[in-house]
Amino acid sequence: MMRLVHKATMKNMQTRRQFLAGLGILFGLSAGGWGAIAAKRHTPIQLRPPGAQTENDFLAACIRCGLCVEACPYHTLKLADATQFAGIGAPYLSAREVPCYLCKGFADLKCIAACPTPALQPVKSLREIRMGVAVINRETCLAWQGTSCRACWHACPYPNEAIVLDELGRALVNEQVCIGCGLCDYACVTEPSSIIVTPRGNT
Repeated sequence: MMRLVHKATMKNMQTRRQFLAGLGILFGLSAGGWGAIAAKRHTPIQLRPPGAQTENDFLAACIRCGLCVEACPYHTLKLADATQFAGIGAPYLSAREVPCYLCKGFADLKCIAACPTPALQPVKSLREIRMGVAVINRETCLAWQGTSCRACWHACPYPNEAIVLDELGRALVNEQVCIGCGLCDYACVTEPSSIIVTPRGNT
């Protein structure tokens, strides 16, 4: 009798583990990853618009009105849906899909001008923008593998400053100058991109 109860209990435990493992796969969690959920809720999955405050202040100030999305002339910005852990309804951009073109050809940054709250702060110049910082994967970057490529350097709004080339023509990122627009990520010819723009100031 005890053996039957033990087997039934073990079966229930296995079923529960399978269920949790299934959820883990569904949400892209590895073993031991459940403890990271809370942290992910406060970490932007994508980049915020130019002028965005630090993540917590941005989410507190943003009223999810979507005016910045409507104002963007390049259709760069989107509103986060339920698939994002943080800030449902808040604006974000995915540089690989559509980078921030910094409102080239316009007198001001349209998203900041349209924002009715302090969520997006005015900037005196484009160089003050700090959306994120580009990180190059040297394992997949063509130039770092010996093939001539300057796609990211050509796309960068500040070549020889934000992205510089070493003596072998390999791209290096100057974190102090990079504004995180994602133009380099968008221009990268490898798939997936050898450049990822990571958000700054998440707290």
